[in-house]
Amino acid sequence: MGVVQIEILGRVYALTSDRPPEHLQAVSAFVDRRLREIAGGRPDTVRRDHAILAALNIASELFLLRDSGEKLAESLDARLCEVMELIEQTIDRDEEEGAGGSSGSSSPPNGARPS
Repeated sequence: MGVVQIEILGRVYALTSDRPPEHLQAVSAFVDRRLREIAGGRPDTVRRDHAILAALNIASELFLLRDSGEKLAESLDARLCEVMELIEQTIDRDEEEGAGGSSGSSSPPNGARPS
């Protein structure tokens, strides 16, 4: 675990984290921007209410992204089931055609060769 110094609204914080320093810097810059947006670009006017609004906005975005990720996963699962069913149908059809089909063009079993 490393200690990373970040800055939000001109105040420096020392954070201990397993995350890479670049990640923490990016997150802190994002939070700093959000707080400045809510405070109208004046960091000296940020109050607890602004921090709560920023946290709610960020949490809302997180929930929206998580929900869209879940919907995407459900869609991919459904598509995967369709593809698997098509593969099974193709295999079944090929086996049926091979069982009653022509024997002249098929390979001998176990790699045996005709003499």
